[in-house]
Amino acid sequence: MWQRTFIKLFAGSCNSCSFETLGTARNVLLNEIRRVRETIRMNRNTTRRILLVRLGSMGDILHALPALATLKENFPSWEIDWLVESRWRPLLEGNPYLSHIVEVDTFAWRKQPLSPPVWRAWRSAVQALRERRYDCALDLQGLLKSALACRWSGAKEIIGFEKPWLKEPSCSIFYTRRVATKAVHVIDANLALAAALGAARPVIRFPLPEGDPASLPAGLPEKKLAVLNPGAGWRSKRWSPENFGAVSDALQKEFSMQVILNGGPGEESLTRQVQAACRNSDPLAYIGNLKGLIALLRRSRLMVGPDTGPLHLAAALGVPTVGLYGPTAPQRNGPYGGRHKSLRPGNAETSYKHSNSRGSTMDRIQPDQVLEAIRQLLSEENETLSKRTSF
Repeated sequence: MWQRTFIKLFAGSCNSCSFETLGTARNVLLNEIRRVRETIRMNRNTTRRILLVRLGSMGDILHALPALATLKENFPSWEIDWLVESRWRPLLEGNPYLSHIVEVDTFAWRKQPLSPPVWRAWRSAVQALRERRYDCALDLQGLLKSALACRWSGAKEIIGFEKPWLKEPSCSIFYTRRVATKAVHVIDANLALAAALGAARPVIRFPLPEGDPASLPAGLPEKKLAVLNPGAGWRSKRWSPENFGAVSDALQKEFSMQVILNGGPGEESLTRQVQAACRNSDPLAYIGNLKGLIALLRRSRLMVGPDTGPLHLAAALGVPTVGLYGPTAPQRNGPYGGRHKSLRPGNAETSYKHSNSRGSTMDRIQPDQVLEAIRQLLSEENETLSKRTSF
């Protein structure tokens, strides 16, 4: 409002300006500044209930955590809830910024859509959401299922992205407000939704639980662990077992590090292939749960893997990472901030379509390139540690 008033007052030639006009413009501007400040003060002191909807997956939930931190740090009195897939709930447990976690099991829905227990679970989740009487729901996922969840929550306002951040553009019909952003990284795009609610001061923070150390294998070293993650949801993101074997050999020989091969459910054979490819090292395989992985990464010094959840989990926990990228771009999906190196072949074609085709893009990343990135990363870490201890 004050911008239009200001322009009107100064339209025309400067000869028409007077001290009275300047004084009026000044008063209008100051009054508008006072009004905006008062609105911000009232928002900070008024309790609002906000629902964040980011159902999955691991990396995407991690990339949404700064939006949560930003909202709560800007508006401490607000109550913020999160709707999430049951399998990813451990990522949010104990989060100091959350009031409630509401979980749903969309996997069960897809497997048994007509099952009475599945329907009862969904009705219970919807009822739990509606009882909270949300002022606003933020769709951080951009899918039909996430937008529908926002609608089913009964929130008074539903805010989501504009293209190109919508994976299913038709979901926008459920939004009451759409936010356009020129953000390159997904974290910055999520922060744009937080800013739409007035959270002008971004907070880059990844609060995560301690994990479950008791679930780790007995006798696992406390220090000098390097985690290699050969698996990925898309086959097009995977690096070969032979390449991981070469890196494992070098980590043990050059850095005297104990290598751990992290695998998800169903990836046992993949970890065995890496072990078989090793010539001079004896990496241990870890096939555990999410809480155990968090505990494992907390005691690790390095993580190497493709663009997948465990890599982003390591980065969020502050573990130095070397990310291997093929179809996806690190500028959009890479670990946020320093302490990380991202490798991607030149002229790699960017695609975010799930592909089970192995392809050749990832094979253009050579083990020597990965080892050089590890050397640089660990050298930088040692320099930083030396500077800290010198004070």
